[in-house]
Amino acid sequence: MRVQTTFTVIESAETFTHVQIIGPLDLLGVGAIDLKLTAATASRRKHTIIDLTEVPFMASLGMGLLVQVARALTAREQRLILLAPNATVASAIKTSRLDTMMPIAESLEAAHGLLRA
Repeated sequence: MRVQTTFTVIESAETFTHVQIIGPLDLLGVGAIDLKLTAATASRRKHTIIDLTEVPFMASLGMGLLVQVARALTAREQRLILLAPNATVASAIKTSRLDTMMPIAESLEAAHGLLRA
């Protein structure tokens, strides 16, 4: 049985947005959330934390979605922080060197620290 990929806005504060993605970021997962995720993050023009703790797998399309959000935020001098991906997802991000564009934080406190830096 396939898990439907969704996302939830955890917090929308004055200076940042915190969302959580649940489910795989593969072809079907990205297709299910791409426009809504972009609207909830990049279009708000705030720093963004994306919690990846519930993302078991990320294909190149998932990485592309995150790059799209990161670029839109960077153009507005905002940052994207990725929160606590599992070892497989973190390895894919680091191998692709995407962690230079969107740093990985292991805890919410560390993510907030990166936003203040």
